[in-house]
Amino acid sequence: METSFEPLVTERLVLRAMTLDDAEDLAERRSDTTTAQYQAWRAPYPVERARELIQDVTSRPGPQPGHWYQLAVVRRRDDKVLGDVAIHLSENGRTAEVGFTLHPWARGHYYATEATARLVDYAVFDLEVHRVEASTHPHNVDSIKVLERIGFIPEGIRRERYWVEDEVSDDAMYGLLAREWKARRAQD
Repeated sequence: METSFEPLVTERLVLRAMTLDDAEDLAERRSDTTTAQYQAWRAPYPVERARELIQDVTSRPGPQPGHWYQLAVVRRRDDKVLGDVAIHLSENGRTAEVGFTLHPWARGHYYATEATARLVDYAVFDLEVHRVEASTHPHNVDSIKVLERIGFIPEGIRRERYWVEDEVSDDAMYGLLAREWKARRAQD
């Protein structure tokens, strides 16, 4: 199904709806053990599973309460897919959770910061959420740096809360209120 999601653009990036043409790239990225280390899946990640995820996401015209919506992060200068960002709206649509995953070779260039900040803009200004959340493994220092660079505030650790198959780990929680984001953007 073709989605009606309007791409989000930054100086260097386009965040667009995924298509089935992205399945092999998604499977490759999620199969990387350094990428999967702190995520909700195990490597290797089969292409068929990537296709199923993309079909599920593209069955909706955009973010909807109670569902995750995945966007490809594409570099504007060469149309290269660098990774993806995702947004999940709470059932009442007032809270959004965001996440990001980049290929290992795309890390260290502030693409995750740029893409996630644009997704937060979209959540706050277009979807009018009250709060944006993110969570990560407490040892995922690089992701924590991205969140803090954007302005997320650490809110604590949920002990033994995050399960991947039969293994449990702690979950570091981060939050950002819409009024904080708007104030930050007004200073930019």
